[in-house]
Amino acid sequence: MKSKLGLWLLIIPLLLVGCKTKTNKGGIPAARRIDHKKPLSWGQGHNIYAFADAQVWKYAEVPLRNSIERYFYTTENESLFELKKADYNALDQFYKFRNLIFLGHLESNDEVSKFLQESLVDSAIEELKVNKVGMYVRQNLWANDQIVIFLLGVDEESLLKYNMLQAGDIFEHFRKVYYERAKDKVYGFDVYPKTFFNDYPWEIKMPKDYVVYKNEVEKRYLSFISRKKDKPDMYVTVYFEDMELDEVSYNWAMETRIRLAWEVYDEDEISRENTRSERVTFGQRNVVKLSGKWQNSKYAVGGAFQSFAFYDEKSKRAYLVDNSVFFPEGYKLPALIELEIVSRTIEVN
Repeated sequence: MKSKLGLWLLIIPLLLVGCKTKTNKGGIPAARRIDHKKPLSWGQGHNIYAFADAQVWKYAEVPLRNSIERYFYTTENESLFELKKADYNALDQFYKFRNLIFLGHLESNDEVSKFLQESLVDSAIEELKVNKVGMYVRQNLWANDQIVIFLLGVDEESLLKYNMLQAGDIFEHFRKVYYERAKDKVYGFDVYPKTFFNDYPWEIKMPKDYVVYKNEVEKRYLSFISRKKDKPDMYVTVYFEDMELDEVSYNWAMETRIRLAWEVYDEDEISRENTRSERVTFGQRNVVKLSGKWQNSKYAVGGAFQSFAFYDEKSKRAYLVDNSVFFPEGYKLPALIELEIVSRTIEVN
């Protein structure tokens, strides 16, 4: 196996060294760069393959899996990722996959740890001995559109503790890349020109594979739909109203969403009991986010939704950007992520 990895062992030492490569504090790597000399990565974007020796994996798996496979509720519990243990002896089959993570420490003579030890230059090993632990994040290491994370410790105890502490940051690294990939896919299409939104005091980067669903200038809302065979129906609706003082709150967002969904989506309904509320940011904006299930008794159907409400002080207007998904055949989370990516591009005039 070592002969097969000779080239990799030459590449990794150049990358796993120096303070600029470390992300111990959870820093997210810079934007992905394309190396045209490398192939495109393989595999599904939701699969993460882990390489770790049996003793390490025995204790590292649970906290790592609990973080990476965390649930997001749509109409059911859904996970963004699935963590899979990979066989080190099949590394030559896996090294080009999209999402990889390696765990090892300096005191082990087992295969994965030895591979990592041999991949570290002397200065990196000395640095690791001083810091006790280290996390290194590499994008496009062996293939384009790839993220590889190396989690290292001086000994097993240090590694396992670090794994528990960094599990959330590990998830965030993979999540960020997932969103970047989704954004690349969404904006593989042309977008509507800014002039398309001349009747409204806002504009949005709307891909042209979304078509106008309803356009009600007098009622101050514009709605788009993306409908494709064997894909979710996805809706983006933007509503605004004049508001002298900032009264955007959970109650305003809820009441506005109830009223808007009944009209725009032909009597869709939501309940307060099944709706979650949280504060998020859109750039510099403080936003009220609602999410949960919707149902429609008229057509006996249902799905998932999320709404983003905010106030624009300069124009004295309140906005609600609503996302709705109808897809009884499958998971809704990827569609909600796409809709959020589009919704975050809104700009008010």
